[in-house]
Amino acid sequence: MSHTDQLVLSGRRLKRQSLLFIEQTQHSGGAFVSEARAATVAFGAEISSATQKLVRTTGRSAGTLQRAFHKEALNWRNLVIRTRDAYLQALKDQVSGVQDRASSAKQALRPAALETSVLRATHDLLDGAQGVVDQRLRQATGARKPASRTTIPTKRRPTKRKGSGAPIRDYDRLTAKDVVGRIQRLSQPQATALLDYEQAGKNRATVIRAAKQRLAAS
Repeated sequence: MSHTDQLVLSGRRLKRQSLLFIEQTQHSGGAFVSEARAATVAFGAEISSATQKLVRTTGRSAGTLQRAFHKEALNWRNLVIRTRDAYLQALKDQVSGVQDRASSAKQALRPAALETSVLRATHDLLDGAQGVVDQRLRQATGARKPASRTTIPTKRRPTKRKGSGAPIRDYDRLTAKDVVGRIQRLSQPQATALLDYEQAGKNRATVIRAAKQRLAAS
């Protein structure tokens, strides 16, 4: 075989190899394009599904966050209202208490109220002193024991004027405080009789003063 024939055969073989390469390349390219197109469609579907899922999840989260903010805003508004009302009520109570104390102080500072308070305090003080004196006097009288009944003269009570008997039962056993507490319930004649009986007997200053005030009031 000549060199020319060998070259022709080699050219034919190269041509067939080139055609086979082109066919294989076209086939591979078509398969690649088809696979790429299918992958792209699947990827797009997955991306779309993931995007929709993200949008739904984000929407629910945003709604939950919005409701939470709305609830907290209502709570804060109610808290502010209750705090304001409580503060106003406390302020009103404080002002009312100050007004009541001022009114009580004003009443207590009236001349009549002051005079009554002073008279009551003085009356209680004198009654207490008279009670102590009467008790000490009874103790001192009871502590004396006569050496002989015939040697100690009997103490005579002052003679009471006719018609001046005590109008209160068991008068001689009552303390000055007890007598003063009952004088205001006596009538004018009874108060007069009590005054005469006291002046003729124990002659206690607090009882005499109370009887005279009773008579002056009538």
